[in-house]
Order: sequence, then C-alpha cells, then structure tokens
Amino acid sequence: MSFPSRRVTLADVANASGVSIGTVSKALNNRGQLREDTRDRVLAAAHKLGFETLPAESSSGGVITIGLVTSDDIGRFSIPVMYGLEDSFGPDQASVLISNSRGDLVRERHCVETLASRNVDGIVVMTNHTGPRAPLPKTSVPIVYVMGQSSDPEDMSVVVDQVQGMLLALEHAANLGHQNIAYVAGPRQDYSARIRAQAVQEHAPTFGLTLVGDRALYGNWSEAWGRQAAQMLRQRVEPVDMVLCGSDEIARGVADGLREANIVVPHDVSIIGFDNWAAAALNSRPALTTIDMNLEELGRAAGARVLEAITGNSRPGIDALPCQLIVRDST
Repeated sequence: MSFPSRRVTLADVANASGVSIGTVSKALNNRGQLREDTRDRVLAAAHKLGFETLPAESSSGGVITIGLVTSDDIGRFSIPVMYGLEDSFGPDQASVLISNSRGDLVRERHCVETLASRNVDGIVVMTNHTGPRAPLPKTSVPIVYVMGQSSDPEDMSVVVDQVQGMLLALEHAANLGHQNIAYVAGPRQDYSARIRAQAVQEHAPTFGLTLVGDRALYGNWSEAWGRQAAQMLRQRVEPVDMVLCGSDEIARGVADGLREANIVVPHDVSIIGFDNWAAAALNSRPALTTIDMNLEELGRAAGARVLEAITGNSRPGIDALPCQLIVRDST
C-alpha cells in the first residue's frame, strides 16, 4: 500500500531556518516581535521547502494543528486530555480539533482518515477503555494512542499506570493502620476493572492487608452497584475497615450504602475511590480520598510524543504515567 507523500510541516521549516516552531508560526502569520532578518529567513525556508499555509480565513494558519479522536461523549476524560495537549505546545502554538467516534471503530477510522486528509500535524486517538487495542491503518501523519495502547509495538502510546495507582491506595490503607480490606470493582469484562482488582489481590499481602473473601466484588461502574456492594459487605461475617473501589462513582455509592446503615465514614470504615472525578469525589458525603489518573499530564505527554514525531524523532512504544493519591475526608 502506498501513502501520500509526506507534506512539509512547521517543524521542517523550523529545522531549515534554525528557529523554534513558535517563531515559524509568528513569521508566517506576520505577528509578534521578530527581527526582520529572522522573518525573512523563515519565509525563504518555507518557500524553498514548498510549505503550504492554511487558507487566509483560517484562524489557525501556521499553528500546529492536532486532531483528537475520542469516544468520550461527555468530556469526562477527553477535556482534561485536550487541556494537556494544548499546554504541551504553549498558548499560541497549537490548536486541537476534537472528533467524536462514539465508540464505533468504523467511525473512529473515518475520523482519523478525515483529519489526516485535512493536513493536521498529528492525531491523538483516545478511548474510554484501557488495555491493548487494534491499531489503526497508518496515515501520512503520526498517531499517538491515549488510555488504550496500540497492540502494535511500533506505534506510540501513552497510558495510565493503573497498577501503580492501586499500590498507592494499598499503601495509604496500610499507613492508616487498616488490616481488613474489601475491593469493589467494575464489570469483570472491563480491562481496567480486572487489572485494578488483580493488583489488589496480588499486592495486598505485601502491605500486611487481608482481602476479605480473597477476591474482588465485580459489578458495574455505578453508584447503584456501590450501594448494593455496601449491603453485601454488611452481611459478611469478616470485619472490614477499608473499602477500595474501582471508581469514584462506585465509592460514592458505597458511602451512601454505609451511611444508610448508620456506619460512619471514616470513623468505622474508610473508603478510597479511583479517577478523582470531581462530580463524584467532591459531592460524595464525605468527600472521597481517591486516585487521580492525572489526565492533563497524559495529554501533555501525548503532545510531547506528537512533537517528537513531527520533528523526525518518533519514538515507538508505551509510556505508562504514574497516578497520584488525593487525600480527603473518607479516610
């Protein structure tokens, strides 16, 4: 299969003229404070390389343009990633175009092909689901996968180190003196639910913790399941002094279920969530201690990988970024 010849990018002009991408952008758009000889050098390099600027009516002419393809309908994950993408290039050096695949693989491929045909500089593909995924067909522009990594080792992926996140939760539980923990997970078929549950089961003994029932409680990503799980835990003979949850929604449901039974959090039982989703974590009673996936940092890392690729320094493989423990009133 043959691909269209690689178009000239801002990075190419920057390399040829010995200046930064931001300087190229200013020169091509005739803005900012530049020495005349610098502006002339950039324009000469652009002309020699055959650089094609965007139409004059475009507000992003000369600025790096990144396409963000996401399956996130409500922006819970994609908006922080977009903020990180924009931050990675600076306030006036990049524009991010969002396209929603609605979780449909055919639509996702169409979004990527359309963005590539519109001469974006790079594409970031993000799904709500983590774990390995099938790679997309190669395009004339670099693609970086976020959250769900490509199964092709030659592709570029940036993901959350979910195991490290669960280790933070276990360490926090141990530091508080807890001994008997329960883990309330999402659906068993979901990669995130499984890998987080496996981390708890495998590493809890390392921190001197006992997992009640020796297994996770699988359900779904909802507050209703959290309330149901709280009822199940109340019926167990074994004592529980800490409940780890696979998401903040589940954790909020667990908190509600325990409160209905007059169990005081964190006096009687502590709770830790996962995601640091403000809508659930801050509105829970009490506010949730949780694991933050640092989604904006994920976006910044994806932007760095895109920039590496468009400057000719593409680096295949997976970057796994650490999570952060956010301590609030539930522990």
